[in-house]
Amino acid sequence: MPFNPFSTLLQNNRSKRRRVLFGCILAASVLLVVCLIWLKVRPDTTPVPFIDENLLSSLPSKDASNIDMSHLAPGVTPPTNKWFSGLALQKVPKTVFPTPLALTPSESSFSFSLPVVKTTANTLFNTQPQPVTVMIKSATRYRITRYDELSVDLSYSNGDKPLGVLTITAGSPYIYFHALQSTQLTATGAGGTVTTSETTGSIVGNQGKTKVAGFNGVSITHDTTSLTATLPGDGLVSLYALPASMTSDPLLTSAGNRITETSVSYKKETSDYRTSIHLVTANGQPSYLGLLPHQTNPVHESFSYDTLYGKQRQVKGSDITFTTPSIPVSDSLKLTNLNEADKALLATTLRRDINATTFVAEDTYFGGKELYRSAQLLTLAKQLGEDTIADTIQQKLRHELNTWFMSTDNRTKKDFYYDTKIQGLVGETVAFGSEEFNDHHFHYGYIIYAASILAKYDTDFLTQYKPMVDLLVADIANYRDDEKLPLRRNFDPYFGHSWASGSAPFNDGNNQESSSEAINAWVATSLWAQQTGNSELLTESGWMLSNEVEATNAYWLNFDPNTAPYKDGYTHSLVSLNWGGKRDYTTFFSAEPSAMLGILLIPMNPTAVYQTSLGDRISQQVDEAITGSNYDVQFGDFILMYKALHNKADTLDKAKVFPDTLIDGANSRSYMYAWIMSQK
Repeated sequence: MPFNPFSTLLQNNRSKRRRVLFGCILAASVLLVVCLIWLKVRPDTTPVPFIDENLLSSLPSKDASNIDMSHLAPGVTPPTNKWFSGLALQKVPKTVFPTPLALTPSESSFSFSLPVVKTTANTLFNTQPQPVTVMIKSATRYRITRYDELSVDLSYSNGDKPLGVLTITAGSPYIYFHALQSTQLTATGAGGTVTTSETTGSIVGNQGKTKVAGFNGVSITHDTTSLTATLPGDGLVSLYALPASMTSDPLLTSAGNRITETSVSYKKETSDYRTSIHLVTANGQPSYLGLLPHQTNPVHESFSYDTLYGKQRQVKGSDITFTTPSIPVSDSLKLTNLNEADKALLATTLRRDINATTFVAEDTYFGGKELYRSAQLLTLAKQLGEDTIADTIQQKLRHELNTWFMSTDNRTKKDFYYDTKIQGLVGETVAFGSEEFNDHHFHYGYIIYAASILAKYDTDFLTQYKPMVDLLVADIANYRDDEKLPLRRNFDPYFGHSWASGSAPFNDGNNQESSSEAINAWVATSLWAQQTGNSELLTESGWMLSNEVEATNAYWLNFDPNTAPYKDGYTHSLVSLNWGGKRDYTTFFSAEPSAMLGILLIPMNPTAVYQTSLGDRISQQVDEAITGSNYDVQFGDFILMYKALHNKADTLDKAKVFPDTLIDGANSRSYMYAWIMSQK
């Protein structure tokens, strides 16, 4: 066949096109496979809801609290269990203590002061010897329009006509009033000398110096008893106070940097948790924030205030950080070194306690303690290899938690409802004002702890009731701020501990008595996070636990009456009840010394062995709580266990004769023995 160059060229082009086409198909196939693999293995960045809203909506719902909402703007979630709850949730607003200042609002004014600490034998308290009252011209009411974990806005108005916004922040030495239209503020002090320059004013008395600074066109005038600030729209007045002994004014240069909001972040480091508080200001410039004794920060402070909780070091910045030691979480005691006699005694006692276990309480506090007690018995039985009695208590615990969690048409007294007004979970049978959102972290900590232990041995329980337990966790420790249950209802990241009162109907601020039950709550949420693989909850729980322990050591259990500003007067080695505005050696339920210590120990879960670090303080506190060697008192079981952390001698012998009738509902003879036996 004669050679045809055009035919050869055509064939070569066809072959080339086929190769190109094949290559394109191959490349597309590879790209498709890669995309499919990437879609399968890439991390899902969509936030996973923590709350099962379908479950939440299926619960009975009602409004059973008497909490007043008249000071909340529409759409604002009721701020229960906050340092400022008393000005937000009371018809007649109460004094709050952002520290170093104290503030009391009314519908047309507010009063503030720099408290002076006084001491008696049983109480440390803030006195307000020279409050300054600030009248807001034409104001007829205030409403809470915004808040976050540290700051809160009170918006003043004349009817529906807005006048200005008052902002107070925990730890800040400043109070800000930002005008929304032209208005006047008149500040009157209790005695003192009044002076002004063009844009600043002072009221100076024996106890301190109150300062008023104006910005954005504000002018300040005075007469013999008062200061008057005339504010244009967008005008700003900053108010603060300095100790009488301070000759300089370090706060004036930053007084115009109005704090508009704050945020809190945290992370786990090697052996600590680092907390960062971010201050957002209207002009982007730094402000001041005070650090309390539990907040470790190497930055040198500018100056300090003597406060009810010790020296508050003022640090200038926009991001202020501090660290707290990490606390190892454990769900079991160390029983590996028990001798045969102790093992036999413990096994015999355990059988008796398990066989006698019943559940009679119908409220979330005493019912929660019964569940917690059973969970500790289950753990002990598993540790000792007592399979038969372990099965017995596991079945009892599962049945009781079923009763609490199972949704039925015939609701029982052991049940929960959703409070539509306050936005939270409440036990049907109330205790200690739980319908007013008191003590939820105490109550639910016991229940969450029990659920965590059962889930460890019962995967069906975990699968069936995880959403319900998550709701209880979210009621007290939600780590999400965009859900129907609020962010961290109880825990305060500035003061480092939780607040127990829901609406704080007290002029001494909010309060917390049983810091140990708050600690138990964060241990419980840590254990639940471990069982459910929830890394966000685990980090948050560990962070709250580290702060609550550090604050408890600083302000409850490790009190030093010889440090400023206390010096003398208070005669005890612990503080059993802390408020925003006072600190007491007392409890809500008993005047006995054993109650003062015991309420700071209960329920002594295995994680509580960290208290060993208190050393000689343990013996000092036990001696104060117990008369002679008589442990037959309320919380005597926990006090014996506490003593064993520092001096184990004779504690087991005393435990053996401790009356059954005095063993606390969250404890058992078995666990008391096991705790003492496990100490070195």
